[in-house]
Amino acid sequence: MDALHPVVIIKLLLAKLNSPAKIILIGLDSADRNLILKWCESCDLPNLRALQRNGAWGELASEPGVGDDASWASFSTTVSCARHGRFYFRTIEPGSYRTPRFRDHHLVYEPFWAELSRGGNRVAILDVPKCPLVTDLNGVQVTDWLVHGRDGGTRSWPAEMAPEICRKYGEDSTDRWGAGSWLCGREQLRDDLYETFIQRTLHSMQQKLSFAEEVLDRGDWSLFTVVFKEAHCIGHQCWHLLDEGHELFDADMAERLGNPVKRVYMALDTAVGRLLDRAGEDTTTIVFSDLGMGRNYTGEHILDAVLLELERSDSSPWAKARCSVNTAAARVCSRLVRKGGNYLRKYHRRFFQIEHNEISGAIRINLEGREPRGRVRRGREMDELCDWLSRELLDITDPDSGEPVVARVLRTDSTFSGDRLDYLPDLFVIWNRRAPITGAASPTIGELRLGAAGFRTGNHVANGIYFAGGHRITPMAQPCGASIMDIGPTVAALLGTTLENTDGRPLAALIAKSMLKCPG
Repeated sequence: MDALHPVVIIKLLLAKLNSPAKIILIGLDSADRNLILKWCESCDLPNLRALQRNGAWGELASEPGVGDDASWASFSTTVSCARHGRFYFRTIEPGSYRTPRFRDHHLVYEPFWAELSRGGNRVAILDVPKCPLVTDLNGVQVTDWLVHGRDGGTRSWPAEMAPEICRKYGEDSTDRWGAGSWLCGREQLRDDLYETFIQRTLHSMQQKLSFAEEVLDRGDWSLFTVVFKEAHCIGHQCWHLLDEGHELFDADMAERLGNPVKRVYMALDTAVGRLLDRAGEDTTTIVFSDLGMGRNYTGEHILDAVLLELERSDSSPWAKARCSVNTAAARVCSRLVRKGGNYLRKYHRRFFQIEHNEISGAIRINLEGREPRGRVRRGREMDELCDWLSRELLDITDPDSGEPVVARVLRTDSTFSGDRLDYLPDLFVIWNRRAPITGAASPTIGELRLGAAGFRTGNHVANGIYFAGGHRITPMAQPCGASIMDIGPTVAALLGTTLENTDGRPLAALIAKSMLKCPG
């Protein structure tokens, strides 16, 4: 066969570059970047290794102090948590001490695929966690089917898809909404449940993959997005079976169960390969994780006891007595009416703990003009109190290990910027995770011994990873860092458009310059 003329080759390449974009976006929820890189190097994850070698990759930065709820909301909206206002599966209700469950209507920014859909792009969005359902979508969306920590029951657009999916592929068997079946919940599993949990986790991956393959075959999607939850679940419950330095490492169980974390990561890699084969070589690929995983050494279970001791230490004798009386009353009321007990426990205090993922403690200041019975004035008093709290928390050590309990204290109004700062805690307490935290001791609070928490053995660490490949992606010799908020703008740029009102930016270093479209 005669060789093609160079001009013909150039025309073919330009035609391919300018053809309608096809993008497949695969999320591996909380898949740890260090494990992925380790197992790419050892060739245990051949599909991710191929993306790493032939495309671009790098660390994907999450926002500091927050867990998966905030990270997934920042991914879908492409704005900071101080703008979308989600930091946990609960939200802060302004003008009250209530922290109800976060619902779709609480998210004031829409997911980026809604804007892409209105621009004429056909999209399929399958199980992105912590994001609302978009109706009137040019395509399909499924939410809260097989995700870790569901916001509600399975929903879809079109609406008739949800019951059909559950009928054909089955419901979730590790995190079932309203059925009390939450094997990847907040507490460590009993030993006799691990085999069941691992099998159900692998099964859920097959459920998701089968459905994703069916949807991928249905049509010519501009953007196809699917998120797998299994690295998240297995990391929470089985980290001690992977990490020989973990205090609960059990070599016999790890051998018997066959390194469950690695088994799940290898199965996820296989799923990625099957989807990419099905999508075709003309498809641009981005595979990413939102956060990593590590040992779940946390002080979440001791924080409020510490705060109560600090409150007493910095109060007048009358205030100390009132604090003790109200705390005792709160404990009695909480047994009778939980909401009332929590209310009493908060309103008489200057600061208190808010429930959060074990990644970091969350503290709310009882501010005048914001809380119904605020006791701290904004400005100098607030600043001095936050500075004092930070110093005191950083001074606390574990009475058994001697290690500092707290690594950092983040003040949110200094760390984040946005019009929904008041929907976030005022301080995030980043735990020192070098050793288990079983108590707290300092010159101010004395010594508190509260024992082990019984939490899951693994929990989130900041930052994930991404891999990008395809003819629209510029291969990179070195890793190129990005933010979780950059993925949406990058997808938009690959589709020849821009997103409005975003904190992210297109990763211009990865994308052929001819694909970038400048605003205005």
